[in-house]
Amino acid sequence: MPEGRSRLILYVAWAFGGLLLVPIWYFNHPLFLLINGWHEVTADAVLGVVSGFGDGLVAAVLLTSLMLWRFREGLAGISAFLLSGLLAQILKHIFDMPRPPAVFGHVHVLGARLTAHSFPSGHAATDGTMAVLCLYLWGRHDWRAWAGMTLFLVAAYGRIYGGVHFPFDVATGLMLGWISMVLCWHWVQYRDFATWIRSAWGWRAPAMLLMVEAGVLGIGYRMQPSTAQILAPVLSVAALLWVTQSWRIKRGNQGSL
Repeated sequence: MPEGRSRLILYVAWAFGGLLLVPIWYFNHPLFLLINGWHEVTADAVLGVVSGFGDGLVAAVLLTSLMLWRFREGLAGISAFLLSGLLAQILKHIFDMPRPPAVFGHVHVLGARLTAHSFPSGHAATDGTMAVLCLYLWGRHDWRAWAGMTLFLVAAYGRIYGGVHFPFDVATGLMLGWISMVLCWHWVQYRDFATWIRSAWGWRAPAMLLMVEAGVLGIGYRMQPSTAQILAPVLSVAALLWVTQSWRIKRGNQGSL
């Protein structure tokens, strides 16, 4: 992506934080009650699954899969995912804010009824990372970028709808992921991975990691929220098929040399 476009993304992230976080914080509880108060069966089914895309292991599987296709972009995504997740966990334990079910008596909850470590949303941090990565991968003129961004932003919205986070938690998490992705993208652009990519371990390492992640995801892993459990076996099988397909492509490329 051109340098100017990357800078624009960073500027928008800062604008998002400066212009929106203050009013969101001010109307935090009323906004939550408005969003969480509207619920119906179809929305429960859709958001109950979509919000699972912010789960840490789901993101790890998606990003490791990307490394087999576009190593540099996948590495930037994983780095941003880890950075934003670490920052989110640090802030969670510093502030230790109560979640909506601990504040209000009647909250519509999808999945487990969590009560502690609300601020910021770790799922939303992951969603912010993945949303910006979609823009980096395909560019702002490609419908796939906007489809991917929409998916992860809806997943973040689902954390409010599902009664586990306040709007301010989600907005802050999104900003953490957004800025982390921009910073890690810049970091990766100034590193030379050509030798590593050409080596045997350039493919083997992410392939082995992906198989381990897929195995954990498909065998006994409990999704958060639990309403998104269907994603575990589906993504696990898809990841293993992708490793197999990538191996075939790699062997075919080697045979054509």
